[in-house]
Amino acid sequence: MEHLLKQILVVVDFSETSRLVLNNIIPLANELKCDVHLLHVVKPSVWPSLVDAPHFIPIKSDLKAEATNKLMSWQSQFIPMMDKGRLLYSHCTEGGVEKEVRDFTLRHDIDMVILMQYRRFAWSKLLNRININRLARKIKCPVLNLPAAGNIHHIRNIVLPITNVLPLRKIMFAAYLARYHNASIHLVSLQEESVQQSETENPYLYKAYQLLRDNTNLRIECHPMSGNNIAGTTLQFAEKVNADLIVVQPGRETELPGMLNNIFSRFLFSASRIPVMAV
Repeated sequence: MEHLLKQILVVVDFSETSRLVLNNIIPLANELKCDVHLLHVVKPSVWPSLVDAPHFIPIKSDLKAEATNKLMSWQSQFIPMMDKGRLLYSHCTEGGVEKEVRDFTLRHDIDMVILMQYRRFAWSKLLNRININRLARKIKCPVLNLPAAGNIHHIRNIVLPITNVLPLRKIMFAAYLARYHNASIHLVSLQEESVQQSETENPYLYKAYQLLRDNTNLRIECHPMSGNNIAGTTLQFAEKVNADLIVVQPGRETELPGMLNNIFSRFLFSASRIPVMAV
């Protein structure tokens, strides 16, 4: 199978969650033979409007220098975990988080971006600075959101929603990760309540199943489900089977039901406690 991942970007904020996530991501990077980039973004300050520019410039410089030193310290702590021949880089920049992540990813040919955010309530969008749905569309590489320090290193169950297209790229990445962990892939689709069991509920569900069956030795299960929203149904099913990862496409598969979720653009990957990869 093609070596899909070579460069992984992890966006860190120096929290304990960031540290725990790195403890899980580095073994995965070693397995996949990837180099790792650590990126910390120093957020723009409100001080320029409150103080004179000559006084502000040293303050801004000091903040970035302090963050750079801390990031280099993290780099030195985690380098011993990397396999021989694998590299761990550190980068510190200043600006809007989403823009800096997008620009860095495109500039350095990153193959997967790893973020850490969780929005328990729809209005908590105000606390998050990254729209993962928009970011995944723009950078054209997988974005993996780890809402907590879960153990992504041991994947046993991967859930893939299937809609009215054959998601070749999403299937490819899911199979790529499943192969390394001997994981099962669960294909989930919506079916009309009027559809008889003898009928084909969703032709793309069958096509995805056949594609995986013909090209891998993985355990594949099909799950036609009743429901009106694929994102909500996928999340419920993933929680039921104790999934370790959900793999989706940006767009319809990530849009949760409910007026508040609509108003505040709260998507599946920022509402789920299960890691979600947008491909």
